[in-house]
Amino acid sequence: MRFKTGMVVGGVIGYLIGREMARRETEERPSGVRAAMSRHPSAVRFVDLAERASWKGVEAIQRARATIQRRLVADVDDLSMN
Repeated sequence: MRFKTGMVVGGVIGYLIGREMARRETEERPSGVRAAMSRHPSAVRFVDLAERASWKGVEAIQRARATIQRRLVADVDDLSMN
C-alpha cells in the first residue's frame, strides 16, 4: 500500500514540476527569427566556443599572475647582489 501511495504522490509531484518547467521554458523562449536562430546548430557551437574562449582567458590570467608572483619572490642570487 505504501509503495502505491508513494508512486501516486511521486507522479503527481513530477507532473506538477514538469508542467511548471514547460511553462517557464515557453516564457523564456524567444519567438520568430530569434527562436529559429537559437535552435540553429551554429548557435550551439558558438556558445561552446564562447565558453572555451572565456576559460582560455581565465587560464591566461592565472598564468600571468603566477609569473608575476614568481618574479616577486626574492631569489638567493638577488639578495646577495643588493
